[in-house]
Amino acid sequence: MTTKELFELPIVFCADGKFIAHAMTTILSVIRANPNYCFQFYLLATELPESKKTAISSKVISLGSKFDFIKIDDNAFENFPIPHHFSKANYFRLLIPELLPAKKVIYLDADIIVVSPLNDFLKIDLTDHSLAAVEDPIYKWKTELGMKNSSTYFNSGVMLMNLELWKQRDISKKAFEFINAHPEKIRFVDQCALNAVIDGDYIELAPKFNQQAILFKEGFDFAHSSWSKEQREEAIDSPILIHFTGPSKPWQYNNSHPRKKEYWKNQKDSPFKMRYPEGMVWSDHIKSLFPNSLKNKLKSLLRFN
Repeated sequence: MTTKELFELPIVFCADGKFIAHAMTTILSVIRANPNYCFQFYLLATELPESKKTAISSKVISLGSKFDFIKIDDNAFENFPIPHHFSKANYFRLLIPELLPAKKVIYLDADIIVVSPLNDFLKIDLTDHSLAAVEDPIYKWKTELGMKNSSTYFNSGVMLMNLELWKQRDISKKAFEFINAHPEKIRFVDQCALNAVIDGDYIELAPKFNQQAILFKEGFDFAHSSWSKEQREEAIDSPILIHFTGPSKPWQYNNSHPRKKEYWKNQKDSPFKMRYPEGMVWSDHIKSLFPNSLKNKLKSLLRFN
């Protein structure tokens, strides 16, 4: 049996509740897309029942990698703003530098599927920067965060983090202070605070490192984005990972993301495997029994009549 090389960057997740099961699917996608490596995975959460912890550890170990759980006390986030579809777990990212025994890590959200090797992350020189990330072109309110016009707002769902420099610069402390001072300016939880503090001083990665759902939105104006047309096409055709950004997720029946099948392909091997998407009702089950060719034929007949 060939011995796998340890991937030198630990991979970290912050999740609670049902998102722990989705983080498991992300872990499986990492391992599947990188067959020559073994990984050290960390999960930061308020609790992890022993049965779930055993299920995750057993699965990860059986695939040649390692898993550790770090318990978080979320009382400190009790009064933090939780807009849209987010949760307090999003703020756990700010604790990573103090809790992880590593110099650098990759942070991934739990709504991500890795589809290509992660080797390109190893090539990034993070010596003089606290993080590397991908722009989030949806955000249009940089001025209210006090950011320079020339600065680019990043998506914190995928980050290569230089934990040593992060701590030296007190980034988490400054982010907490910003949140406490300006809760009304927090639209995307910790992401807004981090961007206010870092103000564009990060390594901007190509969008293939974090393929966001906005790339598939017809008619979206990328004129104010730093992404070139070629970079957008590369991100769509050859991403390193697929990030199902926004409130609609691939495990939900009505999700229309063109690559949602990548999620189901990986979750079928999970100890928390779902038989059916969330929100699927009995009539949807009946419709699923008929092949698309028959459904299209019936539609044609109904239109003809």
